[in-house]
Amino acid sequence: MYFKLFLLVLFIAGYSLNTTAQKVKRKGVTINQVKKKEPVALYTLSQLEGRWQEVKRIPAGSKEETGFTDTLLMKFYENKVELKDATSMRMAMNGVAQIDAPNSLTAAGDTYSIRSLDNSRLVIDDGEFTREMQKKDQFYFETVGKIKLEKDTFPHPESIDINKLKGKWLVYARKAEPGATNAQTQLIRSLDIVSISDDGIAFGQVVIYTSDISRSVPCQLVTKDGIVKIITDKDTWNFYAYKADGKEFVFGETGKLVYYSKH
Repeated sequence: MYFKLFLLVLFIAGYSLNTTAQKVKRKGVTINQVKKKEPVALYTLSQLEGRWQEVKRIPAGSKEETGFTDTLLMKFYENKVELKDATSMRMAMNGVAQIDAPNSLTAAGDTYSIRSLDNSRLVIDDGEFTREMQKKDQFYFETVGKIKLEKDTFPHPESIDINKLKGKWLVYARKAEPGATNAQTQLIRSLDIVSISDDGIAFGQVVIYTSDISRSVPCQLVTKDGIVKIITDKDTWNFYAYKADGKEFVFGETGKLVYYSKH
């Protein structure tokens, strides 16, 4: 009996030694622990500080730009943001701004992916549209009633370089003589020139409205000897061009109705 007990003790001791030996790390062998790298934010809120205005919109799955009237406006300050669309005269949404690594922007509850960002241009994607935003010192609606119009309206039309009209022009003021317009008059709210052909014809969208009802329609624009012609499938307008320096576009007809627009 004592002999069997002795053998059992030897067996247990041998098993323990074997198990311990298997756990001992062989000389020269190391265990590598791979640490998962945390994503790093590519952008900061300080880069977004200021005003941004949508100037281009491309639907998801497409490479072609689309026309729009609800221009997105974003104003960032500290860790806050104000959002609105250009059809409203006041900021519509206020909230917190936050950037999560690597490129996710949350603005007043809306989430966007930042595609690119520099001092003057921001490209964001909300899953439905890719939107190109342009940095602004002021939004056009903030200048309404504050910009002093020319005392003496431009007396002579001037020939213009149609290439200087490319981009989105928002009408910030109109100067109309009494009786020049009525409730049925179609007025221009914005003009977005997307492309210009080799033969000098511009293509884009014009936003027109009557009695506060807006619609965006495709248009062509041609210029010659100080005359600007805007053509849609239903309407054609002939205006004189008074100023087109790439920063401001003034057109219309002196003594009747003149439009003042800026990027």
